[in-house]
Amino acid sequence: MKISKVTWADAQAELSAIRRTVFIEEQKVPESLEWDGEDAHALHVLVTEDAAPVGCGRMLADGHIGRMAVLQNHRGRGVGRLILKTLLMEAEKLRRGRVFLNAQTRAAGFYAKYGFIRVGGEFPDANIPHVRMEKTLDNFSETLNSRFAIPGRLRFQDSGPGLPVAEITTPDAIARVAVQGGQVLEWQPAGHKPVIWVSKAAVYQPGKGVRGGVPVCFPWFGQIEGKAVHGFARTRMWEVREAKVDLADTVVLRLGIKDDESTRAIWDHAFDLELIVTVGAALKMELVTRNTGAVPFTLTDGLHTYFRVGDIRQTKVHGLDGAAYLDKTRDFKQFTQSGAVTFCEETDRVYINTTADCLIEDPVSGRILRVAKAGSSSTVVWNPWTEKEKGFADMAAGEYKDMVCVETVNAGPDEITVVPGGKHSLLAFIGVE
Repeated sequence: MKISKVTWADAQAELSAIRRTVFIEEQKVPESLEWDGEDAHALHVLVTEDAAPVGCGRMLADGHIGRMAVLQNHRGRGVGRLILKTLLMEAEKLRRGRVFLNAQTRAAGFYAKYGFIRVGGEFPDANIPHVRMEKTLDNFSETLNSRFAIPGRLRFQDSGPGLPVAEITTPDAIARVAVQGGQVLEWQPAGHKPVIWVSKAAVYQPGKGVRGGVPVCFPWFGQIEGKAVHGFARTRMWEVREAKVDLADTVVLRLGIKDDESTRAIWDHAFDLELIVTVGAALKMELVTRNTGAVPFTLTDGLHTYFRVGDIRQTKVHGLDGAAYLDKTRDFKQFTQSGAVTFCEETDRVYINTTADCLIEDPVSGRILRVAKAGSSSTVVWNPWTEKEKGFADMAAGEYKDMVCVETVNAGPDEITVVPGGKHSLLAFIGVE
């Protein structure tokens, strides 16, 4: 058995014969779907046995692996494994960084053995159930550095296998931003203690959110029955789109994701989502949602910011006096805030119809944190306290004392509608006073 890297021009007859037999004749895939116009630009591999073609696969320039086919009487002999491993090796050589494929649902277990993880929902392709699966390669950080590193300012390092994090240094602050989830993990202005909190027990794994930092909540905030809490954006691998130093010597990092078959299976809308992180003496995070489809959509969203404090029992949050809030710990009944928010038990509140700045008074650390915002009509204040903390495997015992979430969101009744071609910007601006 032999496998070769080939071009469509040189091996069209052999490749198309295998795919016609497997996909068009066996699986009844329409010819118009099978011949999609991408073959001339793709990297192909061909498996032969005694010079007879028996299997094939291809990879597109964006890292999309597909059209993997093995003739029936050669299945179960490792041909598929040989095709996949060869394509992965080629992806490494070409510095793709990450690859993905749309697997027939019944074959997802095969791809999982080689490090692919399932993302999004199940969707039909040629009337066959499929799932999107992604894999980050060992050279992902190296690949990102070759395109986006800024000497002395920004470099990507792995926080775990295949999990690159942008490590940012400016004259005024340091920061870390994970590519998975588009999640800010650290921001520490010069001369100050860290401002952003991350649990000591946080898990850094593909497809898993990190406890702490600033998770991105999209396209819904909170829980929807049968769907992941806070949406799907916080566990997806984002695209790095730009890294630059601006005139103020701050570093700007731009990340993005957009819809695909697997997101539309969960939330059936066309969108482009960007997170623009600006790191300097203040931290600016802007979440921009664009409607790239033909119909309006409605969403809730949020920058779920975890702040580090010296002692939650002595911490106060100012700026919400007189605001109405929905209390999750009391069946979402509505109350009105009187004075500053203080903490002596589990706190989980959605303050609605408020655009005010919040001031986090932290007397133990001797500082005040300002959270200013735009494009946000709600603020969530959260601390799990002792009992709920015990239910989080990724939170160490007693850590609730060191953190408070003051979240820039649109939640509860504060929904956002984005028209076709329109956009919405959610902005959080954090500083130390």
